[in-house]
Amino acid sequence: MKKSHLLNATWAYVLFAFMPLAQAAVVEVGDLNIINAAGNPSDGLRFLDMTYSDGLTLTAALADATAVYANARAATPGEFDDLFAAAGINYVATTTASGGFAIGGYEVISEGSSYAAGPALISKLGITDGMTSTFIWTDPDGSNATSTTRDYLALTATQAFLFNSTSASSSNVGWLLVSDAAVVPVPAAVWLFGSGLLGLVGIARRNKAA
Repeated sequence: MKKSHLLNATWAYVLFAFMPLAQAAVVEVGDLNIINAAGNPSDGLRFLDMTYSDGLTLTAALADATAVYANARAATPGEFDDLFAAAGINYVATTTASGGFAIGGYEVISEGSSYAAGPALISKLGITDGMTSTFIWTDPDGSNATSTTRDYLALTATQAFLFNSTSASSSNVGWLLVSDAAVVPVPAAVWLFGSGLLGLVGIARRNKAA
């Protein structure tokens, strides 16, 4: 009977100790969109809402963002690909979202079944064209020449494409700003669980010896 009570107490302690871990889900807070699931390339990256920077220069967008999130910064090319991977958007060819920073002209990078998750990502990031799409600056040099880097990544209802812009001051394009997730400390409950379990083991041994 004593052994049964001891086992029940042990399991109750385990469940209580680890309850905070099970509830430690990361959620969306204000303009901070967190796309974070175990095992995907965006682990630890928090993408700011695109409407936060719609129509602003990068300097102005960062000034606004850092007023709320001190470590906000512009996303790197690779993080554009991380965003697609986290959202579940696949490419239809070899050019990726980070290819928007490379030299080239108009190119569709995802559509059809590969782009099925596109509308959900648009909803998550925010609409920047005032209608249905999200436009993200990659390198706004205001040149439509294919000899320059592509100016933006466009997410529409049906496809994602890279393009050159003739206007570097377009109010319909935002910036992909990132806030690095803070390191989450191990909950104190874990240490309490360890010490409590050792105590229960000690009690069990003492009862057995008695």
